[in-house]
Amino acid sequence: MSPYTKKLFIKKWQPILEEYEKVRAKKSSHFRKVKDLLSVHQVVKRDFYRNYHRWIKADRNIEALFPQKRGPRYVTRRTLKPIERNIMKAYRKLGAPSYEIVELFKPYYGDKTPSSRTIDRIKKRYPLNESQKKKVKRYEKRYPGELGHVDTYYLPLEVSRKRKYIAALEDDCTRLSYTEVIDNMKGFTLGCFMYRAFHWFKKVYGFHFDTVMSDNGMEFKGNAEHPVEIMLKDAGVEHIYTPPYYPQPNGKVEAFFKIVQNEFIRPHTFKDIEEFKDQLGHYIYDYNHRRPHGGIDRQTPFNKLEKVTQLLT
Repeated sequence: MSPYTKKLFIKKWQPILEEYEKVRAKKSSHFRKVKDLLSVHQVVKRDFYRNYHRWIKADRNIEALFPQKRGPRYVTRRTLKPIERNIMKAYRKLGAPSYEIVELFKPYYGDKTPSSRTIDRIKKRYPLNESQKKKVKRYEKRYPGELGHVDTYYLPLEVSRKRKYIAALEDDCTRLSYTEVIDNMKGFTLGCFMYRAFHWFKKVYGFHFDTVMSDNGMEFKGNAEHPVEIMLKDAGVEHIYTPPYYPQPNGKVEAFFKIVQNEFIRPHTFKDIEEFKDQLGHYIYDYNHRRPHGGIDRQTPFNKLEKVTQLLT
């Protein structure tokens, strides 16, 4: 409150309070009743008595009537600054994912240790510079077929009236990708898709997969009789899973779906699902052979395959 506003506040309330006491003592020469006093000064009875009691309690100090802060005290649940700094030091030095950082600090901070999602938000508040980004470990497999990423994606209803899905298998090293439109996400359907995908990679690009990574969904994970597990065992492919509630290790295929959505599905319209399938095949060819990929130094996936193959041979 500015000094001028304070002066106006005192000028308004001090005469009212002093006149009120004269009215109560029946010494006022202007008013006989309190309601007449309040009516002339246009003051609400409730506000007047609140300020009067506050004035009396402050030993008739008019400054006690100045507006006070209202509402509950602001309490933040944000992670303490020292903890945030230590988390970022560990992240910049180790490049570890958020769930590993949680396990690293839990013995020291106990219940005050932020969750992995909170650590992700902390990372966004402290962006890395270029030299720090180079220190962060980002895994990329050394040869084609060392690891494949598989996942599914809901196809928008604008493309097909019935619910359809896209399944994709992407090679970690080269980013070469294979995708199909499937009718459901049952284990048998995914098992058949992966069988065709393995055959396609072997026939077109000449390599097979050693390991495949998926999430923990029921369409991928199950007991020994699960169709996907049976197919992978017969093909001699190891099956690994992302950590629970942490899909980031499978992020390459998630990024592939985002690219397909932004560059292929949204900008185009399709007469029916058959036209979509036909155009999807052309797009995947361009994706593998013509489109530069930022994750592999602006090379195309096929160029990366040729480069790695020459180095290996």
